[in-house]
Amino acid sequence: MYIVFSDLDGTLLDHNTYSHAGAQEGIDLLRERSVPLVLVSSKTLPEMTELHSMLGLGSPFVFENGGGIAWPHDSSTGKPLRVEFQGLPERELRDKFNMLNTVIPVPVKSILDMSIEEVMERTGLPHKRAALARERRSSIPFILQEKHDIDFFELEKINIKLYEQGLAITKGGRFLHLISRGSTKGSAVRKIISSYTLLHEKEDVVTMGVGDSENDIPMLKEVDRPCLVRKHDGSIIQTGLPEVFITKNIGPAGFTEAVKTLWI
Repeated sequence: MYIVFSDLDGTLLDHNTYSHAGAQEGIDLLRERSVPLVLVSSKTLPEMTELHSMLGLGSPFVFENGGGIAWPHDSSTGKPLRVEFQGLPERELRDKFNMLNTVIPVPVKSILDMSIEEVMERTGLPHKRAALARERRSSIPFILQEKHDIDFFELEKINIKLYEQGLAITKGGRFLHLISRGSTKGSAVRKIISSYTLLHEKEDVVTMGVGDSENDIPMLKEVDRPCLVRKHDGSIIQTGLPEVFITKNIGPAGFTEAVKTLWI
């Protein structure tokens, strides 16, 4: 059997409009062939629950960059039957948030310190979804308040210091994220793969991961077929993986392109 894991923003959802129109063909193809589509995102549990229901999915999903897993859904309510949290809760991350000022050379600002209007301005989300984006349970998105690009090498150096405190940061499309060390998209994907493998022990399980940002790299490392979608400006990130399929198309159209390669 096949399983497809996919990031949302910039991958299955358009970076600017949040539309999944370009991904619909790929979603339909997976549904027709009974392939589970597992969403893996930095979005919060209520954000993901809403999107999961809208897309009509019944598989597990990963929220807050691996901070939690929502296991199979009740089709009558659209709500998860079980939610598993990983790592430190938001209140403990909030207590440790100021530690970032000692390892990052410019001031930082948490999404929790932003008004809903500021979140709307920075993300382009409508009011309701911007409010849901602030309902953090196991991660804290933040921005740099001065112009400074944290590249792969600086990110590694920062995380070496944060690991001692059980923390880490990862980089998404719009925000950096403070998370618990080890609570990544990769660790969550690994648990879900193990679950499917146990349920389908008589079948070979082949996995694909589709993403576009640095926080997707841990997910891509766990799958058999890592796929990298081009960002909204046509660029791609460096993954360090020896073999990765790179789409010609951007965002949702790239997702559909990647899905079609399953049967080539």
